[in-house]
Amino acid sequence: MAPEQKRKPLGVILQERGNITEQHIDFALQEQKVTNEKLGEILLRLGFVTEYEFAIAIADQSELVYKDLDTLAPDEELLRMFNKNLCLSNSFLPIRRDGQEVIAATSGTDFQKTGHLINRQTGLAPTFVYVENTKLMNAIHNYYYFLDNPVETLIDKEIRLLSNDPDGMRPVDKLLEHLLHLAVKYRASDIHIRPLETTVNVALRIDGVMRSMFSLPSSMKRMVSSIKTRANMDIAEQRLPQDGSFSENILNNKFNFRVSTTVCPYGENMVMRILPMKSAFLGMNQLGFLEEDVARVKEIFNEPFGIVLLTGPTGSGKTSTLYAALMTINLLEKNVMTVENPIEYRFPILRQTEVNAKAGYNFANAIRYFLRHDPDVILVGEIRDEETAETAFSASETGHMVLSTLHTNSAIGAIPRLRALGIPPFMLADSLIGVVSQRLVRKICENCRESYQPGEEELEYLGDPGITELFHGVGCDVCGHTGYVGRSLIYEILDVNRTLSALIGSDVDQETLTQEAEKNGFKNIFATAVIKARQGITTVAEVRRVLGNVVV
Repeated sequence: MAPEQKRKPLGVILQERGNITEQHIDFALQEQKVTNEKLGEILLRLGFVTEYEFAIAIADQSELVYKDLDTLAPDEELLRMFNKNLCLSNSFLPIRRDGQEVIAATSGTDFQKTGHLINRQTGLAPTFVYVENTKLMNAIHNYYYFLDNPVETLIDKEIRLLSNDPDGMRPVDKLLEHLLHLAVKYRASDIHIRPLETTVNVALRIDGVMRSMFSLPSSMKRMVSSIKTRANMDIAEQRLPQDGSFSENILNNKFNFRVSTTVCPYGENMVMRILPMKSAFLGMNQLGFLEEDVARVKEIFNEPFGIVLLTGPTGSGKTSTLYAALMTINLLEKNVMTVENPIEYRFPILRQTEVNAKAGYNFANAIRYFLRHDPDVILVGEIRDEETAETAFSASETGHMVLSTLHTNSAIGAIPRLRALGIPPFMLADSLIGVVSQRLVRKICENCRESYQPGEEELEYLGDPGITELFHGVGCDVCGHTGYVGRSLIYEILDVNRTLSALIGSDVDQETLTQEAEKNGFKNIFATAVIKARQGITTVAEVRRVLGNVVV
């Protein structure tokens, strides 16, 4: 740990790392005169730095190692030597014993006080790793709750009680409560309640993959009615699809659940999309952009006018990338206006709005209104119809930078898609700056990652017989014995240079555009995936799951 007098100020470290400029500090100091907050708190609140960048800077300042808390699994015996309130008030979480030391994650800065506390409780010397504060607080609430409330056991118990209640007198609220906790525990994005012939199956989508968790007797289809009541849906209507939503506070966090039903032969199928009300900003490196590509993406997004598109399927992280890219722009010199559905990240320095179909406020209308507010950058949640496409391109033609998303399977595929939406070739050529197409692959668990010698089939799939080592996760408590924790981007970046722009204006076919792009260094998404597999970030099996067997 660096002696106090030798520590660099946090603002200086953040500047040296390129996270902020003097302008950001000056703006934060203006805010500080009004709010009396700490400088770091203001920089985080305004979105000038991500929590990850902030944690890395403090770790650097304090000469500690930074760790991603998602890759750590606390030892239960060690957890029981402390309690939740003690950990919350002192901003630490014991992780594991290592000989005569205790490894503890912290987001605080009073290491001496916290160290004495750990030593007093355990008789062991503390060693700290630094983590993001939000992740730490969530982990403390989660681990201590599930330590005393083993949710899988509670679900089994509740199912037995409900199964022994043929008259349906016992409410299903407890089971639903446990299910929501289970989803939070496993970081699920969706809960699926699937009626089968004689049972009801409950599955979670975790890191993009469906995972069956348990089955219920068919008599418990009434849980669907209970959820419909919460979501303000019509429980009497079981013939037509319905949509609804409800909010719930779970382990110190508020979540919005978007509920959708559809009718199947064995009953109503239900999906609940889980949306945290507060989402942390992620930087380009955190999302998974390779170091050599970060500069390229920044350059594209920092053009003064034109249009930049993010493409990929639903749930591929397009909005997260848009916001990460926004953070590379000098927002203090730009008036940035957004229209989204819904607003996923609250970013105070932006002028954010949300579509309202009932009021007639849609993406296209929003762009027209924005033009009266002197915008430099306009972010449009999605281009999915001719009116929005035409309005977005018109705005880019009048000297504005427009950022948006589009549903296509490749970067170059955005061009014929936009043509199909009625954008003429000359306007496409004049306005389109770049396209980033992306997918998400699961990351190998760092705790149980092992190398192995690839077989012929894998080498043939990767197209490189010279690869001698690949990696996979063997499964452990950290990853729930799946071998994966979290997800990372695979992507392709299309820079529209003058030659490519001329070809777009000439309305040439997609193959000709691809050939020209490749001459200028364009690499398709599979090439990025191969790099990630070779680096041990993901597996060949995961690349094949996401991109399929037929690769270009």
